[in-house]
This record gives sequence, C-alpha cells and structure tokens, in this order.
Amino acid sequence: MPDTWLAARHKGSPMPPHELKLQEWQAALQETILSPTTAPKPKLTGWLRQGGANPDRRLGVYVDAYVLRLLEALRSNYPAVHQLLGDTEFDRMACHYLAAHPPSHPSIRWFGLHLSDFLARETPYANIPSLAELAVFEWALRHTVDAADVEILTLEALQVIKPESWAQLTFALHPSLSILFFQWNAPHIWNALTRNENPPEPILQVMHWLVYRQPDLLSGWRSATALEIAALNSVRRGLSFADLCEELGQLVEDIESIPLTAATFLKSWVAQGLLAFRQPVG
Repeated sequence: MPDTWLAARHKGSPMPPHELKLQEWQAALQETILSPTTAPKPKLTGWLRQGGANPDRRLGVYVDAYVLRLLEALRSNYPAVHQLLGDTEFDRMACHYLAAHPPSHPSIRWFGLHLSDFLARETPYANIPSLAELAVFEWALRHTVDAADVEILTLEALQVIKPESWAQLTFALHPSLSILFFQWNAPHIWNALTRNENPPEPILQVMHWLVYRQPDLLSGWRSATALEIAALNSVRRGLSFADLCEELGQLVEDIESIPLTAATFLKSWVAQGLLAFRQPVG
C-alpha cells in the first residue's frame, strides 16, 4: 500500500530536487567544475535555484575550491619551485599547468607528475632550463616519501653470504631510488632555497644524481660518477655480481681494481639503503 500511494503521489508531477538521481547531479556538477569556462547545464542551474541563491555564485565556490586545492598540492610538492617563482608567478604557472594537464589520477598526489615536462617546453619557463630540472629533483624527493616499502639489504646480511655464492648473487634497486641526469646545478639551487639562502645562479654542471630514502627514513641525495651509474644500471637489469664486475671491466683501464671498486660501491649502496635482495642467498 505505501509503495502504491507514493507512486500515485508522484505520478504526473516533477520529482522534487532532493529525489533527483545522485549520479546525474554529481556528473553535472563535476562537468561544470572541470570545465568552468563552459556554461553549466540549464538543469544544474535550475536545481541550484531551489535554494534561492545565485547559481553562478554557488558553483563558483566549488570551482574556486577545486582550483585552490590543486594549487596547494603543487606548492606542497614543489616548495623550491614555488619559492623561486614567488606566489603570483607560481599560481599563474600552476593555472596554465592545470589547463594543460588536468588531474587524471584519483589521488591528488599525482597531480604534479608532468610539471617538469611542462616547464621544459612552455615559455617563459623553458627559457630557464634549470627550473625544469629543479622540478625533477623535487618530484624525486617527494617519491622517496611514499615509495613502496621493501626490506633493505644490510651489511649484516652480506656478511653471512658464503664465498661461493657471491658470483651469482643478484640484487634489486630499492623502489625509492631515482637516478637522475642533470645539465644544470638544480640540486644546489634547491639546497640554497630550502635553507632560505640566496640561490646560486644557474650554471652548466653535467652530472648524475641519486635521490633515495635512507635507512632512517629521511630523504638523501648525492652526486654519482658515470662508472657508479653504470654499475647501478647493471643491478637494475638483474645482472649477477660477477657480470656486474665484467661490465665494469669494459669501462676502466685498470682491470685489477674492479673487484675493489665493485665492493666499495656495494658497501656504500647498502649503507645508504639503495638495495634490496632480488633472491634468497645463503
């Protein structure tokens, strides 16, 4: 009886706003927020007039909140870029970035994924190439915070490995590790900005850099030689320790120094938390 009564009550009469389909409402509101330059659907503004307030003003609150939250996320992920550009220019740049790269991931954490590419190709930012590299560096630092947590390789674990097992031993790079190649002194610019010091002028400084999460869970970064990068790439490809040494032997003249060089690399990688076991050892 109640169901029949409700059906008769609403038959031939418009459905009240509070009984409209939630999905339809959400879709219309989302479309308006994501495309604020497009006029909202008449049905949406009709629904909003039910409260008596100006629909455009009410929608503007949500549009502004959406943009401001995204700008806040960019500032959080790129504090040095923000500090270098200043509030006004950073927000202007961020709005252009939002137009070019609207969020495509459910998590706001990934909104700034393409910022370095944007800065590298869009004027006037592309005129300062160190700016894009600064963004790459900050994104790598951000990655160290929420990269996957896996068990790191320790010196104690290495000490119990049998000598006959070393040749076939393989490792894995820790998920937090980023191997970067810069043309400019972006890390030094970042370091000065985070210390509230005047940043150095951008200068050409061709160098590899490592950014990683240390065993104490703090972010670490340092420069690396081309030889060390070659060794890390060998680890990335899953080569055994013996094959790694063989590859290094093709890059240096002093072949006899390779075992010591490889062991030195391995010791520093383990101390800094750059490695994990790829396979059980004994």
